[in-house]
Parts: sequence; structure tokens; C-alpha cells
Amino acid sequence: MIDLVESFIKELAKNADSVSVRYEDKGKNGIFYITVDPHDVGRVIGHQGKTIQALDTLVTAINAYNKQNYVLKINEDDRK
Repeated sequence: MIDLVESFIKELAKNADSVSVRYEDKGKNGIFYITVDPHDVGRVIGHQGKTIQALDTLVTAINAYNKQNYVLKINEDDRK
């Protein structure tokens, strides 16, 4: 699932090399930590959050049988 999320984010970002996705399992909750270049944050979130909401819906639908909640968190890459 990490590869799927990462590939979608890389397609959205202009600086695909700065994209990284980390997954943390918290029991019934799973958190995807998405790190992107500061210039790509707006592209990943999308107008009124519609792009990231669509990705969230896709991740939730794919893993619906797990009965697990997923959260997508976006961080700016502060490496220079």
C-alpha cells in the first residue's frame, strides 16, 4: 500500500525525488506520513483538499476489508 500511495504522490509532485512515504501501524489505525517538497504541498493537497481527499478515499476503499482507519499526514521536506 505504501508503494501505491507513493506512486500517486510522485505523479502529482514536480520534485518527485523529494517524496517519501512512511507507514505507521497504530492498532486499528494506520497513518501514512507523506513528505514532499514545500513547493509541492499545494499540488498534493489540491484545490479545497480534493486531491488528498480522493487519495484518502482510494486508500480506505482498497483496505475496507481490514476494518482499519487510515490517516494521511503531509509534511514539508525541510532538507535543503
